[in-house]
Amino acid sequence: MSLSGSLDTNALLRLLLNDIPEQHEATKKLLVSTKGQLAVADIAVIELVFVLGKYYDFSRQQTSEAVMGLMQLKQINCNRTLFEKALPLYLSDPALSFEDCCLSTYAVLNEAEPLWTFDKKLVTQASSAKLLVV
Repeated sequence: MSLSGSLDTNALLRLLLNDIPEQHEATKKLLVSTKGQLAVADIAVIELVFVLGKYYDFSRQQTSEAVMGLMQLKQINCNRTLFEKALPLYLSDPALSFEDCCLSTYAVLNEAEPLWTFDKKLVTQASSAKLLVV
């Protein structure tokens, strides 16, 4: 299926939250009328998770369900493989940020392990991470 543009985090938030009804309806109308798929960049999903938790007080479970719901829309073209693997890690380990879950998952998926880091907490939480020693 061809791409018919892309969506930013703000459009995704309006679609999910319906807190600005006009913008929610405009995003829904775009999804229904598009002939192809709308690309959603990895950074837009990562920002979405951050914003839902920080500013809208979504739990990790609620956030995961929201992202999974978006990924079920056939009009959305995103990195499903990354997020389907990062979300369970995000749910199972509250010490890890979603960004760290994505970084760790990305390393595994791309056979680019270890994920070298100075983040000692990440090393103890993600099997793909290894401490970079100074």
